[in-house]
Amino acid sequence: MKREDKSQVVEDLRRRMGKSKVAILTRFSGLNVEKMTQLRRELRKSAVDYRIVKNTLFRLAIQGTDKEPLTPHLEGPVGVASSESDPVGPARVLARFSKDFPECKVMIAVSDGRLWSPAEIQAWVNLPSLDGLRAKILGLIQAPASTVARIVASPGSQIARVLQARSEQSQ
Repeated sequence: MKREDKSQVVEDLRRRMGKSKVAILTRFSGLNVEKMTQLRRELRKSAVDYRIVKNTLFRLAIQGTDKEPLTPHLEGPVGVASSESDPVGPARVLARFSKDFPECKVMIAVSDGRLWSPAEIQAWVNLPSLDGLRAKILGLIQAPASTVARIVASPGSQIARVLQARSEQSQ
């Protein structure tokens, strides 16, 4: 690879890593071309960028960014999954894929300059989706309002029941 090509790759990686909310390092040894294509297809559906990177070029690209803590973990063949929109999206897809194909291993992730272990990444996967969290929050907000409405309506309905019972008694 020519020097100009390498500098272009480094700049492209630097730009992508600067925009991404999360970067996850994976080991993919043992995956054949078909499985790798399937992984890339699934990641693409979730708007996740996945690249096999040369460690030296990636080290240069993340230098001075919040992804720099990944540097000591760049050994051997590595793939980098990153997402500009959803920080949990890559983790969900990779966890699902690694269940079916154990050759694909999630090594470590970085988000906002903090390293996350594989166990912590698995905890991300177990979190509800953004829409699910919104629904829960909306339910929590609506619960007190419906309780207040029921309490306010309660005396009126009690009076109506007493009057109904009294009228039934008099007949």
